Amino acid sequence: MISKIASSLGLIKDKLAGVPKEVQVFIDKKEIMMSHQNIILTIQSFLPYLTNDDIDELVKTLTTLKDHRRQKENLAILEAKKIPIQSNRHDT
Repeated sequence: MISKIASSLGLIKDKLAGVPKEVQVFIDKKEIMMSHQNIILTIQSFLPYLTNDDIDELVKTLTTLKDHRRQKENLAILEAKKIPIQSNRHDT
């Protein structure tokens, strides 16, 4: 389906340094737009080339990411419960 996927990575800095990353993805020597669909397609294309250790590390990373997102979502729900419902000010 996709042939010759090459990733041209420029300006990649350490994630901990807080420097933004710039990633360019090329398919058949043409740069593709960074959309959700294209990112998923690119990731799926690289999966067969990963070793079992790579996959284990990826699973750990994804599990940690999901747990972090769930915690943030639960905190947001709790914070939203603390905010009193305001009446419409224009009706007063």
